[in-house]
Amino acid sequence: MRLRLFSAGLILGLSLVCAGLLAPVPACAANPGPPAPDVVDAGFSLYAKAGAGLALDTWRKGGLAEADSGKVATQLSFFRQTDRTLGNYRAYEVVQSRRIGASSRIFYIAINYQRGAVYARFLVYQTDKDWVVQSMDFSLKPEAIMPWLALENPE
Repeated sequence: MRLRLFSAGLILGLSLVCAGLLAPVPACAANPGPPAPDVVDAGFSLYAKAGAGLALDTWRKGGLAEADSGKVATQLSFFRQTDRTLGNYRAYEVVQSRRIGASSRIFYIAINYQRGAVYARFLVYQTDKDWVVQSMDFSLKPEAIMPWLALENPE
């Protein structure tokens, strides 16, 4: 009798282990590419702590965007309105990145807030020292930043 109970328990235990091993594994999201360069990441870290002004200053430093003070004022106004409308900044994620050349990349980013998202495109260039932002664009509409989305068929 004991042997039968032991055998039944062993079979049940092995069955559960095998079932767990054979269970379908959920599909993982495709790797969107390399993480954002340090300059982009540093800007978002500052955004979380001190607001959009310091983030924009960080992104502009050393790149072509540094010379375009008019666009920065517009972007700062956009972020202030976004903070009022969507709530506090939470996190960012790289949606996709594309290599343009040996020294240039475009990073498409979703910026997540409490009540929604903003989409961004950062064109970055690798100097002798590090990556700098050449240009950056932001929109509430993902297809404005990632135009291929408007061309894709809905699922």
